[in-house]
Amino acid sequence: MSPILTTGRPPRSGPEVVVSGSVAIELEWVLASAQREEFRRDHPVLAAVYGADPGLAERVGGMWDGDEALSCTGFTELVLIAHHGGVLFSTTPEDLLDPLEDLCAAAPADTRNLPLTSETEEDRAAIRSRVARLRRSASLRREYASLLRDVWAAVREPWERAGRPSVDAAVAQRRADLARGADWREVARSDCDYGDLLSEAVATMTPPGRLAVVPAFFTHLGLLVDMPGLVMVGVRTDVSGAAARARTEALARRLKALSDPTRLAILDSLRVRPSSVSELASSFGLAQPTVSNHVKLLREAGLVGGTREGGRRQLEVLGPALSDLVSELQLVLTADATPQ
Repeated sequence: MSPILTTGRPPRSGPEVVVSGSVAIELEWVLASAQREEFRRDHPVLAAVYGADPGLAERVGGMWDGDEALSCTGFTELVLIAHHGGVLFSTTPEDLLDPLEDLCAAAPADTRNLPLTSETEEDRAAIRSRVARLRRSASLRREYASLLRDVWAAVREPWERAGRPSVDAAVAQRRADLARGADWREVARSDCDYGDLLSEAVATMTPPGRLAVVPAFFTHLGLLVDMPGLVMVGVRTDVSGAAARARTEALARRLKALSDPTRLAILDSLRVRPSSVSELASSFGLAQPTVSNHVKLLREAGLVGGTREGGRRQLEVLGPALSDLVSELQLVLTADATPQ
């Protein structure tokens, strides 16, 4: 599948610039964070995901070891595989994950021409080894694809609710900068100091080379990967304006459901013990229609669910939804927990 790229008006001088989101880059950051406490500390969503499932973090850490471990703990080979397969600039997870085994099997047979000047000599060798092994081994491809699908499943909900709107807003802002003729360095601004590395990578590109700027929700600081015909810079999403509003609107709706003391008490009761509407009505001394209305609002907020047992529906708190709500609130209110 070939990516659909929007570049806007070319900058005053320099390379052709592309601004786009990327599920592959999002997933690369999520994977790298499994072994980097400082990454998880900067992004409560990832801290919650790996905190809730330590076994998932162990699987990520055990995927590559020995000579194939990277100093950054990243999965840079995924960026190369997505680029080679034409899905690097897709924000639809299925575009990458559904054909991932086939993409790995079709990876470049000769990786000696990959620049990767942003990596150490040891990391370059490890990345090339990973690509070669994935190309050769069907069992390794199955294990790799299964792991990446499980990791994405763990972050899919916060990505759809908060990540994608944040990325969309950041992409729109940088494309607007590009359209007004901003220099490529301004469009590619990030929180990482690459020294001369980025300028040198851009300068050595041969036509029709492109500079891709990829705002990402799960980014820690920044990412630089140079590939044949493409220099890719991963940057944080902009946490202001439309992005911040999109990220907090859903959170505000759920908090509003908890603003009523009776609903909060019902939630606390269900946290301790699943109950039916009639049991809640009896416990709180309220009419069943009143309790049903409170429960309806809690269900619409995604905080309460129910299962049918016999002729009654037992209500219960959705634990992961509560944990996610706490993480999202921390994300908004804690100064050093800015989305990456």
